[in-house]
Amino acid sequence: MNLLFSIVAVLSLGLMTQAPPPAAQAPPQRRPRPASTHIVVRDKSGTPLEGVHAIISGPARREATTDADGGVVLSGLRDGTYRLRFEHEGFLTLERELVVRTGVPRDIDVALSAAAPPPAPPPPPEPAPRPAPPRPAPASAPSSATGSPVTVSIPAYLDKNFIGGKDPLKESVIGCTAGATTKLLQIREPVAQHTHADLDETLYVVAGEGAVRIRDEATAVGAGSLSVIPRGLPHSIERRGRNPLIAISTLAGAPCQAAATTQASK
Repeated sequence: MNLLFSIVAVLSLGLMTQAPPPAAQAPPQRRPRPASTHIVVRDKSGTPLEGVHAIISGPARREATTDADGGVVLSGLRDGTYRLRFEHEGFLTLERELVVRTGVPRDIDVALSAAAPPPAPPPPPEPAPRPAPPRPAPASAPSSATGSPVTVSIPAYLDKNFIGGKDPLKESVIGCTAGATTKLLQIREPVAQHTHADLDETLYVVAGEGAVRIRDEATAVGAGSLSVIPRGLPHSIERRGRNPLIAISTLAGAPCQAAATTQASK
């Protein structure tokens, strides 16, 4: 009986000390491959934009340019938050955020707004006004700067010194004293308004028709008309009719400025 008990005990101990069979190992899990992100850039009308410069910054930095279909593919980006920047000439720069999660493909549409056109260039400066044509130099005429008496035949003088067909005005000094200058005026075009600050003018019409305007009042003149214009008054002279207006103008109040000339008889 004791022998049987001993055999049973040994068998039980052997069963208890036997190692359990090894458990089966699970196969290693594959990480999902990063999915690509496809971006299409268009304008506001929906037309794809080629040549858009895309800059990606964040856990990784990339730069790419859109193709003819306005598309660009971003692949191999690690998980994280990225900043996208889109630049194209003639359009406003656009920035937006992109969150990348492994295994999640994304399609992104981007619309760029056209930039405002550049301001028009300023208009070119207006050309400077042309300077007024110089007044014709007084024609040489018999006179005397020292106050010698002078007698002039106006018809004979005009025969030799009549105004040219294209000249607007011809002035000829015919008398010169220490306190006045006498000129023969031949007028085709209007003499613009002017003022003699320190001179009184006496105007005697020899031939032709015209008008003398003092300030804003015009007075018709003809052969035999006499006008006295005190110093400081703005005035102008114009011809009316086909022939030149011929008048004798005496400016009194200052010495004659013309160079001394021979007398009319010479």
